[in-house]
Amino acid sequence: MQGRLTDRLTQATIDTVCAHCDEPIRFTADSEMRYEIERAGSKPMFFEPQIDWPRFREPNIIHAY
Repeated sequence: MQGRLTDRLTQATIDTVCAHCDEPIRFTADSEMRYEIERAGSKPMFFEPQIDWPRFREPNIIHAY
């Protein structure tokens, strides 16, 4: 997230749907990879790209791949 690049805490709220049951899911994740899920019992999977953030100098993570 942007917070890793700027050394500030940031967060985003994500509205999506379950790939299995198509039920809506909303969760908030921050730059420290903490998250809250609004729908009880949901266990979404998300990942952090393996990037050396202290040495990262590209305009965005797409350029790192």
